[in-house]
Amino acid sequence: MLESTAMGVALKKLTWEDLKDLPESHGRTELVDGELVVSPTPALQHQLICDRLAARLGGFVATRGGLMFGRPVHIIFDEHVHYEPDLCYFAPHRALDLDAPYVKAAPDLIVEVISESNRSHDTVVKFRDYERYGVREYWLVDPREAHIRVFVLEGAAYRLVGVFGRGEPVSSRVLEGLAFEAGEIL
Repeated sequence: MLESTAMGVALKKLTWEDLKDLPESHGRTELVDGELVVSPTPALQHQLICDRLAARLGGFVATRGGLMFGRPVHIIFDEHVHYEPDLCYFAPHRALDLDAPYVKAAPDLIVEVISESNRSHDTVVKFRDYERYGVREYWLVDPREAHIRVFVLEGAAYRLVGVFGRGEPVSSRVLEGLAFEAGEIL
């Protein structure tokens, strides 16, 4: 969207209000510092990994409490930053309005499965924003490298807890007690 100024034309930062009533697209629609980013529909391998993770994490959360979303939901960090993570979890003490079309709070855990079409978006841009907005734990699942990297927020910065490949148990600080072998997902 363009705005006229005395000096010419300037780009206007988009907000969630600008996007919320648009029809659903065939890809993921996100806002990064007011810029619209549309990602293509994920590849089949990406979707299979998301389904496996949703089943594994969802089963664990069902016994422990909290809310696990195994499909993208709208997460509004501020008026110019909006993401649809692959999976996200909110601890039991977090109150969410389940009738709302979006969440205006940082999840306790976000999992992103890296797509080749937007590798730097997940590993750099989202990493920076999830850290900045206080997501307590961030997982990067990398099908190409066949590993899962787990980061925890310590103070204002993420610290790498581990890189877990096939044959190695993945664990979580946020989902304490969760343990599974990375190869089950990859």
